[in-house]
Amino acid sequence: MQIRAKLTLQFTLLVSVIVLAIFIVIYGLRYNYVKEEFYNRLTQKASTSAKLLVTINEVNYKLLKKINQTNNDVLYRENLIIYDYENLKVYSSNDTSGFKISSEMLNQVRKERVSRFTQGDFKIVGILYRDRFNRVVTIAGAVDLSGERDLKNLQNTMFGLFFIVIAVVAVTGWYFSVRALSPISEVIKQVKTIYPQNVNQRLTIQNPKDEIGQLTATFNELLERISEVFRLQNLFVSNVSHEMKNPLMKIGSQIDVTLLKSRSEEQYLATLQSVRQDIRELGQLSNTLLELAKVSDLNHSLMYDEVRLDEIIWEAGDLLLQAEKDYQVQVNFTSEIDEDSELVIQGNAQLLKTAFVNLMENGCKFSENHTVRVSIRFLEKQIEVQFENKGAMAQKEIALVFEPFYRSQNTASIKGYGVGLSLVNRIVKLHGGNINAHCSDNSTFFTLLLPYSVGIK
Repeated sequence: MQIRAKLTLQFTLLVSVIVLAIFIVIYGLRYNYVKEEFYNRLTQKASTSAKLLVTINEVNYKLLKKINQTNNDVLYRENLIIYDYENLKVYSSNDTSGFKISSEMLNQVRKERVSRFTQGDFKIVGILYRDRFNRVVTIAGAVDLSGERDLKNLQNTMFGLFFIVIAVVAVTGWYFSVRALSPISEVIKQVKTIYPQNVNQRLTIQNPKDEIGQLTATFNELLERISEVFRLQNLFVSNVSHEMKNPLMKIGSQIDVTLLKSRSEEQYLATLQSVRQDIRELGQLSNTLLELAKVSDLNHSLMYDEVRLDEIIWEAGDLLLQAEKDYQVQVNFTSEIDEDSELVIQGNAQLLKTAFVNLMENGCKFSENHTVRVSIRFLEKQIEVQFENKGAMAQKEIALVFEPFYRSQNTASIKGYGVGLSLVNRIVKLHGGNINAHCSDNSTFFTLLLPYSVGIK
């Protein structure tokens, strides 16, 4: 069921219950009023007849009957009955009346002075009238035909009005629900026109202050993120294609040149060594991309163990120095170590080693003296690891160094793919830490803050 149909149905049901409750209250009040008015009329008739018969000597039973017969205010099937103190009937205005009076009813009247009874359609009132010499019970009963007609007419009118009101409310509710939800229909129509080719298109916000406007604004924010994902994806594919194309073309060119004529054994060997180096570089790029994809997978769960940070740093330095003999890694502690536990954190040893190797290699590669200085400092809840190398970057480039495949213009002559720092940034985030870069005194600093326990800031 559509929302507009649900709103219309709920609104109609709510109004129906309210209207029905109001009609029931009105009918109940009217019913009580009609009943009380009729009983009051019966009481007045009974009191008047008893008073005429008992207090006025000139009025006897025959005269009282003539007075009642000539009265224009006679009720339907009305009957006035008077009983003396011995419960003997001394007067009756209508001998064909359809209700009966028992001695129990008369005794109840004598006890309560005024009593009300109901027999079938008859409403009956009994009063005790007394003076110094007489004590009589007067019974007045009749059928409230006029009142019943009034209540029936009121009931029919309410039934008709109820269905008319429900119909009007249903139509009105449908109209206003369609009008209220028209912005959502417009949003749906606009969303259906958005494809990867026009993902930069944004939805129109009609009223930014209401909930639909806020929902539309949230959709636009989502589209912004999706657009950024598409941009990064396209940039990633483009850069990967470019970086993988260069070594492949270099390999192909070397092989083509070698096949143009016969070569000496030394020349073939030099060509094979050059091709092997290009293949290694291509393999290194593929491994780095796989590591980046692995740590970027949000559904991939990592195993965290207690590891000694100093051991991982030394292992990373040894691994780098085995591959690059000209590089130098200097490690020092800027604060004293009170206990070995200060060097222990929760982390993934393999990923941390990968991050440290990339930072050391990056520092040595772009340093003037191929040296990186690693400083370790202990904080209350974190360990600070800082990598320093000689040579500064432009201020506008610092914010971009963690973007995949970003390389500054002055590093074009140095081998690299611009993936390492992006991988480092992702690994640090997975460990609940932070990394930032800044330049000072012709030096570049990369500072890592790693919590002792994953999840503690």
